[in-house]
Amino acid sequence: MDERNEYWKTMYEELELQMKDMMSMTLELIESNGMEKQKTIEKVTKENNRLREEVEKSKMAQMENIKLNKEIQRLKLLEHKFNVTYAGKFTLKYLALKSSIKEQIKK
Repeated sequence: MDERNEYWKTMYEELELQMKDMMSMTLELIESNGMEKQKTIEKVTKENNRLREEVEKSKMAQMENIKLNKEIQRLKLLEHKFNVTYAGKFTLKYLALKSSIKEQIKK
């Protein structure tokens, strides 16, 4: 009976040591996963900030593009008015005459 108790006592101690080893390994895994997660979070945060900056730049460029399109439309309308109305045609001919007189004076 004494040998039997000794056997189970030894088995229990071995099992206890194995459990301690498993717990320490689990703790190491949890800590290493925590570090990996932290690194992943940092990478994602950096990428998120970079993408936000790009979106902000894109919005600014889009607003600038809208302003430029409005200015182009305004200038095209002005050009059309010059080409269609009598006053506009007269102004264009006057400017052409003035330009040619300046060229002749320079020569």
